[in-house]
Amino acid sequence: MTSNRREVFSLDPIVFTRILLSLVMLGYTSWVDMRTREIYDLIWLVFGGLGLVIDAYEVYTGALPLWGLGVSLAFSAAVSLLLGYMGLFGGADVFAFITMAILNPYKPRGVNPWLGLVSIVYPLSLFSNSALAGVSFAIVLLLRNLLVSLRGRQLFSDYGTSPLWRRLVLMATGVKVDIRSVRGPPFQYPLETLSDGGTERRLIVMPDIQDDDGAEEVFRRLKEHGAAEVWVSQTLPFLLFIFIGYVVTLVIGDIALYSLVGLLSL
Repeated sequence: MTSNRREVFSLDPIVFTRILLSLVMLGYTSWVDMRTREIYDLIWLVFGGLGLVIDAYEVYTGALPLWGLGVSLAFSAAVSLLLGYMGLFGGADVFAFITMAILNPYKPRGVNPWLGLVSIVYPLSLFSNSALAGVSFAIVLLLRNLLVSLRGRQLFSDYGTSPLWRRLVLMATGVKVDIRSVRGPPFQYPLETLSDGGTERRLIVMPDIQDDDGAEEVFRRLKEHGAAEVWVSQTLPFLLFIFIGYVVTLVIGDIALYSLVGLLSL
């Protein structure tokens, strides 16, 4: 027990500061995002600025190669902006990954994760574990909906003949709730709509999270149609998964990379 405490407190002060700033930033922004779905850009500027000061100091002292910092930032910016352009990342997610690359351009010295393996480009491990955290939540939703279905609740009785693949996607991305309990945008978006004639309910796979007014209109029309329950996207902000992914990277390591290496060694 004593040796473990010494190991923790013998961390390089710079590394300890990087980790502490990262945990504070991700913990705070995850909490705010879950409550309000709105993050002020000043957060990224403050923490990113502090990270750049640390980076400049380590580049000056030779502890951080300039090329290593450049690769980390270029990779994170390119991947984040691409996913943002594709609509898979929100603005806060893009800024979060770029800021994390500034704060964590390399594997923290003195931190030895359980699996003992992380990517040479450290933000890649963060991205990988964050994605796995998001997938894990989809599995939890799928199991939850399967359990509800096995208990005899009819989840798709109001939608005619929907393809099996669409039902499976919905069971991994949403939940069916009492329409009176719907919070609406930006917390919940409809995973169904009404036909143009307003007589038939249809399931959809991807909600339009850019159109809050449209989502509210769909909920209103469904209420007028007499719907008692509605399928909604029950998603958590991705910032929470980035937070989880960072903790996993520090404590466990890169799960996907470890699994890939294991498969290649068979």
